Amino acid sequence: NLSGCSGGANVSALSKVRELTLTNCRRIEDVSALGGVRKLHLGNCSGVVDLSALGVVRELCLDGCDRVTDVSALGAVRKLNLSYGTALEDVSALGTVRNLDLTNCTAVEDVSALGKVRRLLLNRCEHDTDVSAFGAVRELCLWGCGGAAVEEGDDAGGGGGGGGRRQKSHK
Repeated sequence: NLSGCSGGANVSALSKVRELTLTNCRRIEDVSALGGVRKLHLGNCSGVVDLSALGVVRELCLDGCDRVTDVSALGAVRKLNLSYGTALEDVSALGTVRNLDLTNCTAVEDVSALGKVRRLLLNRCEHDTDVSAFGAVRELCLWGCGGAAVEEGDDAGGGGGGGGRRQKSHK
């Protein structure tokens, strides 16, 4: 855990670490050496922009990394937190992520490609959000999403028998 590190820390020596937390390390920019880390938490590391080397990380937290715009390399990540990614617009490459947090990602408009995500948090979305295509989503959180279109009684589990989706929709 190197939370709060100051200066432009060189993280290349940490490439063999399995789990790493670098929260609030605002001057870290190059994380390309961390592609082998299994569980990586880069919360509020506002200097991080290029995520192309992080596609094999299993769990990735980028909450508060407000300069991230390209997440196309992250489709293989299993658990991904992009909350407060205010510059993020296109999430179409994230359709196979199992657990996805897009809380307060206010620039994201189209979430139609996320139908296979198992747990999806779209809290505080500011755009109309059509969630009718979310067939595999088991838990959908829409707190503060005034424009979310959810049909009452919608069962995304298919075929009945208790496989339904838990919906949390608070406006």
